[in-house]
Amino acid sequence: MRATDNAIHRMLDSRSGRSVAAVVVIVTVVAAVLTGRAACSKTVEGGLANPFASDSPWRRTIPQQPTVDPKSAAMIEYVQSTRGLFANIVEFGIPIYSAGPDAPTFDVKCTGPEWGVCPFAGWPVPIPYGAKPNSGSDGVLVTVDETSSTIFEFWQAVKTGNEWSAQWGAVNSLRGSGWGGSATGSGASRLGGVIRVAEIRAGVIPHALALQTSNACTTFRPPALKSDGKSTRADCLPEGAHLQLDPAVDLSALGLSRGELAVATAMQRYGGYIVDVGGAPLSVSFELEASAAPPALGKTYQAAGFRWDYDPMERVPWEKLRVLS
Repeated sequence: MRATDNAIHRMLDSRSGRSVAAVVVIVTVVAAVLTGRAACSKTVEGGLANPFASDSPWRRTIPQQPTVDPKSAAMIEYVQSTRGLFANIVEFGIPIYSAGPDAPTFDVKCTGPEWGVCPFAGWPVPIPYGAKPNSGSDGVLVTVDETSSTIFEFWQAVKTGNEWSAQWGAVNSLRGSGWGGSATGSGASRLGGVIRVAEIRAGVIPHALALQTSNACTTFRPPALKSDGKSTRADCLPEGAHLQLDPAVDLSALGLSRGELAVATAMQRYGGYIVDVGGAPLSVSFELEASAAPPALGKTYQAAGFRWDYDPMERVPWEKLRVLS
């Protein structure tokens, strides 16, 4: 954009006889072209801003009058003993990096238990300069090569000198289902369901959300592929469980912040999937904002009304959640 600005200034300064109207037309055309390119890049299916196939569970809206799990009331009562859907914004926020063609690549080793072949084996894994995992115990990091539509997802990532390693992770496709590998306990892509900074800025989250619970069952249900849950309680939530905020709730009457309204609306339209064990009864994953410096959340999240890391967004009646069959 800077080069374009300079060219326009040169036209204005040259006094070559072109009319102001002509210059305005040129500026308008340039702006329209650039805006069009930006809009296209944001809406390309299977791109970083709009990941996964159109029939992915992350992309599907919930039909009217879905079937509710017969144990729903008990499950929700447990996770809402204290009202809240806790926002993992900073410590367990997800750092997401787009790796351009000039990004350096690494032979990433897996240092975790012997769970099989390291998912990064044989890959030249692109990790941009300055990339960092989050500060939480999961040490999560996500890098995306949009040229090949490939997502590299790291669990407990570590950089030592000029080498990267991870306890484990996954390699997924931007054009796939959003489920596969072991970057999460359920087998969900670590990019799947994450609330993005740009989505909060726009006030619209066009996908289902990634949820965690401290009461995850040892069992799972589709679309989950497995579970790392430990709970055997009768009211535990299977990983893969699909939760929805009752669409009969009138969100406009609750005085919600812009951020709360965006999250609650997405939970009505798309719902959220239990993808992992978490420390809170119920939490949701956000992208880590680049301007965040703990304890600061980042400018976008603060502007949207989030107050702190793990904000429970308690003005939303989360007790009105239900578990779908």
